[in-house]
Amino acid sequence: MVMRLLFVLFFISLVTQSSAQDILEPESQDAQMDSLAVLLAEVPVDSVVAQLGDSLFVAPLGKARILRDGFGVPHIYGGTDVDAAFAFGYAQAEDHLMAMLLNFRQAKGQLAEIEGRGALASDEMALRWRIHSVAGERYGDIPEGTRQYVEAFVGGINHYIEIHRRVLPHWVEDVRAVDVVALVRWILFLFAEQTGEPELALKDLTTTVPELPGSNQWIVGPSRSNTGAPILAMDVQLPYQAPFQLYEAHLVSDEGLNVNGATFFGLPVIFFGHNDQIAWSMTTNEIDAFDLYEERLDPANSRRYFYDDEKKRMSSRRVKIRVRGEQGIQEVERELLYTDHGPVYKSIDNWAYAAHTSMEDLVDATGQLLAMNRAIGLDEFRQALSRLELPVFNVMYGDVTGEIFYVFNGRCPVRSDEFDWQTAVPGWTSKTEWQGITTFARLPQLQNPPAGFLQNCNVAPDLVTVESGIVRDDFPPFLGWGGFNHRGQRILNWLLTHQGVRVDEMQQLVRDNYLIDAEELKGLILRAYNRTWATLYDPNSQVGSAIHLLRSWDNRASLESVGALLFATWKARFDPLFAQVPKDKRRDILVQEKIALEALRRAVEHMNITYGQLDVPWGQVHQLRRGEQAFSMSGAPPGTAALHQTWTVGSEDGKMVIVGGSAFGMVVSLVQPVASWSALAFGNSEDPESPHFSDQAKLQSRDAFKQTLFTVGDLQPDLAQVTTVPFDPEEVERQALRVFWQMKVRAGLLPVPEGAEATDEVDISQ
Repeated sequence: MVMRLLFVLFFISLVTQSSAQDILEPESQDAQMDSLAVLLAEVPVDSVVAQLGDSLFVAPLGKARILRDGFGVPHIYGGTDVDAAFAFGYAQAEDHLMAMLLNFRQAKGQLAEIEGRGALASDEMALRWRIHSVAGERYGDIPEGTRQYVEAFVGGINHYIEIHRRVLPHWVEDVRAVDVVALVRWILFLFAEQTGEPELALKDLTTTVPELPGSNQWIVGPSRSNTGAPILAMDVQLPYQAPFQLYEAHLVSDEGLNVNGATFFGLPVIFFGHNDQIAWSMTTNEIDAFDLYEERLDPANSRRYFYDDEKKRMSSRRVKIRVRGEQGIQEVERELLYTDHGPVYKSIDNWAYAAHTSMEDLVDATGQLLAMNRAIGLDEFRQALSRLELPVFNVMYGDVTGEIFYVFNGRCPVRSDEFDWQTAVPGWTSKTEWQGITTFARLPQLQNPPAGFLQNCNVAPDLVTVESGIVRDDFPPFLGWGGFNHRGQRILNWLLTHQGVRVDEMQQLVRDNYLIDAEELKGLILRAYNRTWATLYDPNSQVGSAIHLLRSWDNRASLESVGALLFATWKARFDPLFAQVPKDKRRDILVQEKIALEALRRAVEHMNITYGQLDVPWGQVHQLRRGEQAFSMSGAPPGTAALHQTWTVGSEDGKMVIVGGSAFGMVVSLVQPVASWSALAFGNSEDPESPHFSDQAKLQSRDAFKQTLFTVGDLQPDLAQVTTVPFDPEEVERQALRVFWQMKVRAGLLPVPEGAEATDEVDISQ
């Protein structure tokens, strides 16, 4: 074996200097290709399973097994949690190393060096909030057990990098544990900053990322399900872009970890999912975790600001951000200013606006999430939540004992009732200083409600069920609250009127595309037409045809619907027209009808010009694209709301390309053993050549889910790949050689040796 490796190393040195055809002399070509065939050969998974026998799910001491199912989902079995964390890092690197590394760079404020000027604003914000710096300064405050877990996860990533280093871009460096901590901080900051959108908007400021979409979650208790056990449904809706991409995995260890679900690229713990006792999900809420302070500057010195009876001086730091451009890497210098309240977002005239968020010093959200992953009952789960390391999120919970639970979770500062905290508050008085953090016990929460169900589709806490008993006035006015929306209305009405709820019904609800907007507004259009049809100028009966189409439409945005596109086109014209109406005229029904009919006329004109017809099936234009593939999708059009929500951008050919929406859907039946069904937006791999690059997009296109393989008995028949990590030193060398030659084969520099097939190894050389 050693001689064969030496021969291959010699062969590598030749190929790096010459082409394969120049090297392979006729008399030696067969022998050399035989050696390559041995090196590149893939051992059939059946042979691996047969060889391992009963030890398949029992990894050797200090190692872990990555068992991939037919959808490429890694099921990781380790002797300890740390072993499983190492393998989880390796598995994530296999599936999306480059995306994960870019996430780490984004949190570090170093993304523009790779992606150019478009990432400059993001880098500046990460540096302004000292996302990575605080992670480094406070890393030692994280409990040792959590640090060991994170460091093992990072070890798995770096093990993969070591093997693949020769085919990686020059900028790739080993990952550090502090990079993971910083990434968690960055993601939580982006969510927390969203809660400050009202005050930022009033000062012509925007959040770092556009408004994040909402998500859905609901649960029926034993009295409402057909199994006598809770059923939890979740639909995590996010932009399909960094750092919000989600990855699916199942982690098992002999220390009791057995958790299944999804997490963000680069995180070592499951964010949404279930273990063998409990299930949980999260949606964004409006808990107020972000404040904007209006600082009154000293006219004599703009670096000083007033505070009570004194003047304070701003601090500053200069940062240099490396930005990739056509002329190579350039450095852009920025000065970042701070008051005692926080980083300055904007200065104008004699005023500055400094921000403060309750997440800015948090570093152990990973530890809290790990405790949630390990929890085996409501008491343990609540204890984990009470750490308040997650600054926002509605959290919903169920378990195999029949408990269901909801909390309006978040890290909310205690503030004075004198001020409106949805606007910029005076920074020149100590009266606006925070007075601590609201305890977990003071947050709105509900356990086992009499109605037997809970839901939160980004609605206020008192609307999670009927007769919730949660009263707004019982909580501080500064807490934040929220309101109602069509998604919450839809699921609340459904749950209220159904008993004996089945898993398949819950799956259908996750993909429910009924538009309450259409139910409410279609009548306005029809009344307007009925009132004026006799005098309406409609020479080709196009408006009449549109009315007939809308009247017969079932208000659903399904693939085959021929009313959804027309309604969406109408609403895109109605909304801006209605916004121009003076407020005192908006209740006038005749004014509303006039605008509705004008919007319909414009919509008909647009449809005929763009599509040449009115009755265009929704799935023909509403698409999810992944690489070169396009998948027809159901889901709510822009400007409308359904449980199955999507966010789109228009293309020149009239298509609506989905750029966000259902990132991870899951239905969990809390019977014993726990059963679940799930679907990602695209697939579990970022490699365009992998079969798992878009296999789950096909599920979404069919409004379908796959059953997750949670037990050993379910997984074994569906095994597609087995890997044991870490590799021994000699095997590391062999794997590195395989990677190098696979790259040569895939690049077309060498033929595929007979007996060896091109593998699914991720090509990350670009």
